[in-house]
Amino acid sequence: MTEATSMLQLLTPRRVAVLGASENPVKAGGRPIAYMRRYGFQDDIYPVNPRRTEVQGLPCYASLADLPQAPDLVVISLAGSQVDAALAQCIAAGARCAVIYSSGFAELGAAGLAAQQALVRRASAAGLRLIGPNTQGVANFQTGAVLNFSTMINECAPQDGAIAIVSQSGAGAGILYGGLRRQGLGVRYMVATGNEAGVNVARAVRGLLEDPSLRLILMYAEALRDTGLLAEAATLSARRDVPILAVKAARTPAGQATASSHTGALASEDALAEAFLRQHNIVRVRDFDELVEYAQLFERRERPRGRKLVALSNSGATCVLAADAIEQNDMLSAEFTPSHAQALRAVLPAYVAVRNPIDMTTALLGQPGIYGDALRTVADSGAAHGVFVGFPVGGEGYDMSYFARQTMDFVAATGLPVAVGAVQDGVARAFRTCGLPVFGSEFRAIRGLALLAGYEEGRAALRAGAESAGCAGAAAGLPVTGAAGGAAWDEPASLVSRHGSDVVGCAQPSERSARRIAQPIPSVLASDATPRCASMASADRQMIGDATLALLAQAGLPVVRHRVCRRQEDIAAALESLQRPVVLKGVSAAITHKSEHGLVRLGVSAPEQAHAAWRDYQTVLDGLGADFGGLLVAEQARGDFELAVGAHWDATFGPVVMVGHGGVLVEAYQDMQFLLAPFTRAQALAAIARLRVARGFAATRGLPAVDLHALAAMLVTLGQWFVQQQGAFSSIDANPVLVSRTAAPVLVDAVVIPCAGARAERIRSH
Repeated sequence: MTEATSMLQLLTPRRVAVLGASENPVKAGGRPIAYMRRYGFQDDIYPVNPRRTEVQGLPCYASLADLPQAPDLVVISLAGSQVDAALAQCIAAGARCAVIYSSGFAELGAAGLAAQQALVRRASAAGLRLIGPNTQGVANFQTGAVLNFSTMINECAPQDGAIAIVSQSGAGAGILYGGLRRQGLGVRYMVATGNEAGVNVARAVRGLLEDPSLRLILMYAEALRDTGLLAEAATLSARRDVPILAVKAARTPAGQATASSHTGALASEDALAEAFLRQHNIVRVRDFDELVEYAQLFERRERPRGRKLVALSNSGATCVLAADAIEQNDMLSAEFTPSHAQALRAVLPAYVAVRNPIDMTTALLGQPGIYGDALRTVADSGAAHGVFVGFPVGGEGYDMSYFARQTMDFVAATGLPVAVGAVQDGVARAFRTCGLPVFGSEFRAIRGLALLAGYEEGRAALRAGAESAGCAGAAAGLPVTGAAGGAAWDEPASLVSRHGSDVVGCAQPSERSARRIAQPIPSVLASDATPRCASMASADRQMIGDATLALLAQAGLPVVRHRVCRRQEDIAAALESLQRPVVLKGVSAAITHKSEHGLVRLGVSAPEQAHAAWRDYQTVLDGLGADFGGLLVAEQARGDFELAVGAHWDATFGPVVMVGHGGVLVEAYQDMQFLLAPFTRAQALAAIARLRVARGFAATRGLPAVDLHALAAMLVTLGQWFVQQQGAFSSIDANPVLVSRTAAPVLVDAVVIPCAGARAERIRSH
């Protein structure tokens, strides 16, 4: 029994015991019994309470040892102080799973966490799976195994469906359940993971995907744990077309590393979560309302084949707002050929302009057939990838049932997704009765179609990446866990499978960048440090100046041409070998930000200038008590833009690459994107395009465009190399990286921090 299949078995128990069973169906210990009896659970229910002989009409037992058969699952509804003894009963009775309602554990701090960890150790040793503690429970509405005490189930009667809810929050799970049921959508599973001592969000999502009839998973998480398993789930989601819609809460930025690593310090937990969700095509929305609202669109099987939309309405204002929403959501307004425009001309009132959005006006009151004819013309045109229908007003005189049936006929004929905008209850009800998704505004409806289009694009990319990874990994004789990776970052060995694929070939490079893409990437250090090295980083072991440039050049990254003068008499030869003017930097491992101490000079051409700099730098460093290691002489590369590029290890997400607007104001700009390595060139290009500074990269006023493929190839190379180092380095910060419209990007300065476990002599040798 695999972990994935075991999740479904846990949610399909045949014999359920409730420790702390209550006669009162309103109490936590009474609700699961009442719910199971009310909602069709056909198997055995064993109330357990030493003070009672009967509970809610069922025989009640003093302990689990007294049960006629071993329970598959035990609900523990007891005080936190009694849970340890309850687990002992579960283990002795041979139970497979315990759902622990009880609170008083990790949510209370260190002492509670220690008590929770003791429960985990005891359960793990016995092979007992835990859900909770501090959970509202789980439910399988297909079988009636409603082992949950949420009052929302009383308010909204269950109906089996093709949607699963997985939530760290019990209240959040109830909110989502109620919202879906009020929209008429059925729910198959509801899992509240609580403190996640055993089953966490990732494990639940991965397990539920084994149900072949599932069509949608709604997920709420405050922290992403077990990201390797969640990545595996996302790959399976893409293959089976079961979207995962998620709210990732706790958006407040929190630094992940010491201030000596800009890349780590700039990477908030939420920024990395955003990168993870995006790369794995988990659709992130803002809140519970959006999860519920967009569920009705994603749960259906229609998928857009592009971003072109047609909008139809009986309101001119709705048409204007729809046109705005199409552009605001990065969608495209579909265009009709002259012949199809002429066909629309024949359908619409003579006083109406033929354009998209299509304004059918109040003529629909007297001529309802206009609507069906317009939809058929849109279908015949093949111009649309999706359709928005807006009926802000549709009261007396409008045959809304007819309009809804015509819309369903259109969906059946074309397979295109349709989102309906309706404010009036009667209008919304008519369309919902036909199973169509209804939204309260034009913007939200069109945003839903945009999210769906983005999901479909991401699904195609994820599937293509998985195929590419499989081919490349097989060719290299390496295990492959999926293009996006399925490995957790606990052991260095997991990096082999993560890196064992070359998935950079998703876009054609320009001629001048093609040379950099296939360079071999050497392994510089032995893997004698674990990947969780961010906490072991030591700023006094940082590599700077010539050492970092040599290291990154060996990694295949474009580094500025330079020479290092260890002796003053080497200056003349260095100047002769480089194109002048040059930049002069004082070499000292003790000084990171050299410009702050006057250790950088620009525009140097004459040997006497360089000799003067040598003397001045030596004086400055002597005054600071720092060693003087010579002079770094580098060509003064010029760029149209300054970027910052870096990489660091994150304990949750593994190797992370950052690209952003650089220079001395990198923190002030806050214009950066993160990628979880390894990643494809297509993903790198998309990350670059999201930068605000990238608006200036296009060709303009006779100036050529920046070579984005060269920049993307550099990011891919950095990511692959950083992964291959298997935790040897805590972080790399390259700032600035000069980006030009006429040349490839070039790194001119960098700081590298090795992990404390890396062998210093190996580092120095490079």
